[in-house]
Amino acid sequence: MKNPFQLLLLLLPLLSACSIEDRIERREDRLLGTWVIERASFDGDGSLFNNNVTDEFRNDRITFLRGGTVEYVTGDGRFFVGTWYIDAIRDLQDDVEFTLDADFFDGNGFLAFRWLGTITKLTKNNFNLNVSEVDGTLRLRWDKL
Repeated sequence: MKNPFQLLLLLLPLLSACSIEDRIERREDRLLGTWVIERASFDGDGSLFNNNVTDEFRNDRITFLRGGTVEYVTGDGRFFVGTWYIDAIRDLQDDVEFTLDADFFDGNGFLAFRWLGTITKLTKNNFNLNVSEVDGTLRLRWDKL
């Protein structure tokens, strides 16, 4: 009787552990809603310092909707709509990194820009995303409205 009980105690954490899919779903739920840019910087490849590019994104808003739809409105009123999803990458040390893939289309249905980035912080009030670009990394910090 003692052995099955000990075995159950050992297996309980494994059986109750969240799957990657559950962790992705929780992040997706947290991401839903409208966010406004708080800060933006660009780290060029090989540069020692980053460039503050917040003014280029001033008053930009992004809204993540259920079903994988995203809406992006720039500070000067340009509107883009697209699709998004969160994915997870597990490294050799079993650490998990969450990524955001989003495609944004203009009013004519043409791809205007794409984000493939790493989510470095996601709370119910803040969202940080590092987007890989050809010549560096765009670092975006968003606040929830």
